[in-house]
Amino acid sequence: MDVNDKKDLCSPCEFKSKTETARKWCTECEEPLCITCSENHNANRYFRNHHVISVEGNQLLASLQIPLNEYCEVHDKKKDLYCSSHGQIICLTCTQTTHGKCVPAARLSDVSKNAKTSTFVTMLESNIADVVDQLRDIIKDRENNKVEIEKQKNEILEDVRSYRKCINDKLDQVESIIIEDLNGKCQTFNLKIDNIVMFLNDHLKKFDEIRKQMDTLKEYASDTQTFIGAKALGKTLHYNESMLTSVLELIQNINITLEVNQDIFVTCADIKSFGDIRVNTLDTGYCNLQKNRGQCPIDHQLKLSKALEIKIPQEFFFRSIILSCVILPNKQMIFVDSHARNKRLIVLNEDGTPNRNINLTGRPFDIAVIGSNKIAISFPWCTRNRIGIIDLTNNKSEPDIVFKNKCYGISYDKDRLFVVVKTEGILIMDLIGKVSACLPIEGVGIFYVHVKNDRLYCSDECNDTVQCYDMEGCSIWTYKDSNLVSPRSISSEENFILIAGCKTNN
Repeated sequence: MDVNDKKDLCSPCEFKSKTETARKWCTECEEPLCITCSENHNANRYFRNHHVISVEGNQLLASLQIPLNEYCEVHDKKKDLYCSSHGQIICLTCTQTTHGKCVPAARLSDVSKNAKTSTFVTMLESNIADVVDQLRDIIKDRENNKVEIEKQKNEILEDVRSYRKCINDKLDQVESIIIEDLNGKCQTFNLKIDNIVMFLNDHLKKFDEIRKQMDTLKEYASDTQTFIGAKALGKTLHYNESMLTSVLELIQNINITLEVNQDIFVTCADIKSFGDIRVNTLDTGYCNLQKNRGQCPIDHQLKLSKALEIKIPQEFFFRSIILSCVILPNKQMIFVDSHARNKRLIVLNEDGTPNRNINLTGRPFDIAVIGSNKIAISFPWCTRNRIGIIDLTNNKSEPDIVFKNKCYGISYDKDRLFVVVKTEGILIMDLIGKVSACLPIEGVGIFYVHVKNDRLYCSDECNDTVQCYDMEGCSIWTYKDSNLVSPRSISSEENFILIAGCKTNN
């Protein structure tokens, strides 16, 4: 019997020396099943959670040529763990060797659970769609440029004929020269555009193929296969995007104008040229395909351990209202007490023992560390909406930065302050209050901002979302989860963004 014919036979039946055509395929057992064996397989409590698909679906998955089951060639083991520090799928031995110092690895089955509806896969699909849409827009724009070139060509030709009526028959010669020059340059740049369009159409087909592969994954692959396959597709997408970027940076719009030789009206005898065909190249403004996309956020259930239990010193009978806190470079901690009667900063030592209080003239909201010995504090509830800057070495205040509207969350990065100002957005300024940019990021529930690696993260406690933006205010992704309600203060650690859920106490 041919080997390929055996693939179409039911494996359990073949074991029992029976010949039954396989209709189903178990991705966990990796064997074909007939209808009867498939029903028995699904009825068995040990196998009922296995992912069973049609034989045709398995053939489609195989045709994707994407590694859906990774195997560790170094340790000769199946990769069934996920290292969130490196975003890699690893085996058990890897956690004791190359990934020994990483965040404890999670089970691949836990990370890939509900992968088809996960933020990672959803954003990957969105990224693929974005690339396809952008390419279509670019191709359309290139075609429009050809139409515009033809229009400009006709306008120049009309000008040439109009000017020629004012001069004598000697201009027949120079007219032919200018037309030849015009046609030559139009032909040259039209050919360049045709080559670019051909290149873009080729890549459009590639991205369409990636999208089809993604659809096939979602329809037939298991969650684990979808997760692994999506990562492979993500790499393919990244590679093709990189190839495109080098070409897109070189694309320029072509505008053709006529610079008229004014001497033509003085004397025709000395004229050797009707004029020059000038080609002006303008940047198209095409963005890098990856510019507005950050890493897709993946929710991780971090196992946190209590390192220190801090008891906030209470003043009189007024219970502290802590809205924000920071850790200084010297490991001291500062807590913002926003109670109307307290209005203070509580400074604690590294071990949690009290160091001192810094009394304030107004109710503070948020705090940011500036360098090694300065802090910035926002005061949205004072008569003057302001940010105060305090030198911790002598507890002296520097001149306030005053705002027209209420200022809430603040973050400091690369000598810049980022301030959430109601009805205005997020203002970017230096330490004397000179505004360099105003990002249109504004919402009823947006009070906190955090900046890291040229990305802005905002929490919207009204919509229960966390949003990521680039430095131009363009949205990169929005994260929402039922386990995070009323998100507020934001912090970061290496590859993680940490958000405090007020109403979910997490």
